[in-house]
Amino acid sequence: MRTSSLFRLIEKLDKKDIREARKWLASPAHNLRADVVALFEFSIGRLAKSPDQLHKPVAFEACYPGEPYNEARLNHLMSWLLTALRDYLAWREWQSDEAGVGLLRCRALRKLGLDDDFEKEWIQAKATLEGQPFRDEHHHYLGHLLQRERYEHVTLQRRTTGLPLSDMAIHAETAYKLNRLRFECSAEAARAVSRSGEAGGNDLTVGTAAPKNTILLYENLLQALRDPAQEQSFFEAKELLANNWQQFRGNERRDLYLLALNYCIRKINGGQRAFIRDAFELYRSGLENRALFEHGYLSQFTYKNTVTAGLNLREFDWVRGFIEEYRPHLHPRERNNAYCYNLAVWYFWQPDYDQAMILLRETDFADPLTNLDARSILLRIYYERGHHEALESHLDSFQTYLRRQKNIGYQRENYLNLLRITKKLLRLDAKDESGKTALRQEIAQAPALAEREWLLKQMA
Repeated sequence: MRTSSLFRLIEKLDKKDIREARKWLASPAHNLRADVVALFEFSIGRLAKSPDQLHKPVAFEACYPGEPYNEARLNHLMSWLLTALRDYLAWREWQSDEAGVGLLRCRALRKLGLDDDFEKEWIQAKATLEGQPFRDEHHHYLGHLLQRERYEHVTLQRRTTGLPLSDMAIHAETAYKLNRLRFECSAEAARAVSRSGEAGGNDLTVGTAAPKNTILLYENLLQALRDPAQEQSFFEAKELLANNWQQFRGNERRDLYLLALNYCIRKINGGQRAFIRDAFELYRSGLENRALFEHGYLSQFTYKNTVTAGLNLREFDWVRGFIEEYRPHLHPRERNNAYCYNLAVWYFWQPDYDQAMILLRETDFADPLTNLDARSILLRIYYERGHHEALESHLDSFQTYLRRQKNIGYQRENYLNLLRITKKLLRLDAKDESGKTALRQEIAQAPALAEREWLLKQMA
């Protein structure tokens, strides 16, 4: 029962949503069935206290006390509740878009032929839209639709003056080009990750009426992603993002930060470690303005990447504070593992290997990439402490793990090379100068190799 669409949805509701959904279900405008309310109350109560005891017969008894169990009847009830909750979520999204609500009010008044009321509502809706800080794709899309409502209103009255054709066209063109630039950038970033496909070369010139900063931000990002040598384009995009992030909302704001970070990661992977500072600044900015939050939570990957960037810059005090400050913002399902792992990494950098190993043992590594990082940390601890027997065993289990994983892409080659070179390092005679020179050269020139700097440090 817990794996049903209904309970997957209910598990995602926070306390505020539960309160609002309860009001929604209590309203005769949205629900007339008491058994729907009973199933909702049973579900949230059981999920909070004993989710493992979510069984259909128990749910049926809670909704229909004393009646014989009827699974088909319960399935229908679950379907009704699911539909009602999805309607609530749609209403919540509608309510959150104030300018969009104004647009729909205008449309309703126009269809009713209430001309004076339409004019007042249209002026208010336009003021609401222009008063918002956003100048993103959604802003211009709504601007186009709002001007279209005026167009429909004017033409219904058979007027030939006051047609907002120019404003309609400007908003439509700008929304389209912002949308296209956004996904051109995303496609370019995806090409770099997959290492396939040719970069696009379409010209995306825009009219003089378009918002210059938002367009320039995307154009500079696109140039940098297409050609990583265009560093000035990246720096201009980064400055534009710092000064204009308020003009974007939700997913679009997050995408801009992730695209800029994607460029930094490509440069860092190419050996230009100066870009770690740029990535760190983007993470800090994106955390402060919540651009890097998803559905109200900070993902375990952003949490980890921020820690990694800070540690590489030796910002130890800041990182230690960040680990504690942002722990409550992690999703409850990921919170303990992400916290223990990142604290272990922080102790590893001190170095306090004993505390790091204790925390690693408390972590369940469900995510393959985090698992790889943890195994890499243990490899380095065993090597630096001279625990060669434990290291040999760890290398064998690490190699087995890599061969079984099907979803780690190019990382398999990176870590297989790490294991191969670590084994060579273990067997290298300290007096064999030619062997050391050859291995040092192999480490420096390997096209795919995890922990390259650490290996070179051991050679030194």
